Amino acid sequence: MATENDFITKWKNDVAFKPASIGFAFYDLDSSKYIVDYNKEKVLSAASTQKLLTTAIALKNLGADYQFTSTIAYSGRIQEKTLRGDICIYPNKNPCLANKRFGNKVEDIVNEIDNFLKSKGVKFLGGIQIIDPTYETETLPRTWLWEDIGNYYGANPTGTILNENIIELHFKSGAVGTPVTLVKTIPEMPWLKFHNRVLSSKIKKDLAYVFSEPHSRYLTIEGTIPANKNNFTVKASLPNPQKALAYQIYSKLEAKGYKLSGKYKVRKTTKKQTKIIKNIKSASVINIINQTNKNSVNILAENLLENSYDYSGNKEGKLNWTKKYLKNTLQINTEGMVIQDGSGLSGFNALSAEQIVQVLTKMKNSKPFHQSLPIAGESGTLKSFLINSWAKGNLHAKSGSMRGVRSYAGYVKSKSEKNIAFAIIINNANCSDWKTKRKIEALLDHVSNL
Repeated sequence: MATENDFITKWKNDVAFKPASIGFAFYDLDSSKYIVDYNKEKVLSAASTQKLLTTAIALKNLGADYQFTSTIAYSGRIQEKTLRGDICIYPNKNPCLANKRFGNKVEDIVNEIDNFLKSKGVKFLGGIQIIDPTYETETLPRTWLWEDIGNYYGANPTGTILNENIIELHFKSGAVGTPVTLVKTIPEMPWLKFHNRVLSSKIKKDLAYVFSEPHSRYLTIEGTIPANKNNFTVKASLPNPQKALAYQIYSKLEAKGYKLSGKYKVRKTTKKQTKIIKNIKSASVINIINQTNKNSVNILAENLLENSYDYSGNKEGKLNWTKKYLKNTLQINTEGMVIQDGSGLSGFNALSAEQIVQVLTKMKNSKPFHQSLPIAGESGTLKSFLINSWAKGNLHAKSGSMRGVRSYAGYVKSKSEKNIAFAIIINNANCSDWKTKRKIEALLDHVSNL
């Protein structure tokens, strides 16, 4: 163990940590020595801090400027103002498709189709097909919890990602204790059925939870929302993004006056040859990484790992490849490491503070990676963190939290000009999440003042 002082000894022996599992490591990047550490080799659940590994892999494997491509195409031929075929959309695992976070919407796709049809004088066409090889295959990480997968943060990372596969449920609530009304959904999905068990409450926050499964036609919503709200939005996981995208394009083309003789449908492959209308580029990998780390977006992390694996050309399985990439390419000691997803949402993931610090050390000279991390007291998930500390503005880090888990990892420039990579993981502390967070702040404040 590196040097330990009275504060560190008292901190790790806090009564709240008696039943807990703890690991932390602070590594001086200039002298290549640990300043202080405790249980740094113990593998624990690190929650969203695991996104550091995923985004490091994506940046190394794909490159900062890489972009993903969706394709709009058509089948058949054009004759007498009629497209005797279908419009085909190939999402191709583009995470920015109709994604509001990146300034995109479904209308962008519809307008490209509209412009093409107008240029050819087309008034009549067949249907809309979404071509997605992942349709009806297992893309949802199998160790995610049932209570997570119906909610927006547990959205299924399919080959089609439509606005991060989120569906907005808009409610109207009345007096405390009364049932609320589901007014509309965005996007509209007319085939969906809802079991709405939500009640209005005097509690002024969203306590509604959604339960569903991939490709399901049913969503069950339970819990409470604040009373007397005319429009209260709850975000859930979109159960069939492929079909939702097909319907959205179909209905918007109809609204523009086109006559469609076919249907909206999803296929794993095309039965006919298609011709390209337009290729739609995603944001760059580094821009996607910025959003992933600053706002802790699970589906973007899952997509980055999936695309990194696809790009590698490896066929041994994504999770095995990930661990081997960390070991062989990034030269991380992966002993005891368990990787079950790219976002950290699975409770079966296991990482050590040392392993995370090793990744941070490997990425220490990557300015894009460093800049993707939230800044203490200033941005992203750390905006209200360490606001009264030297670390404010001097600490860039990723946070992680889930039931029983609190973690932070990143870089801090100390008061004595030390450049430090650190990771702190706490599982099952005997206190509230708020108190655990404050204890972590105290440790970071102490080390940043060394």
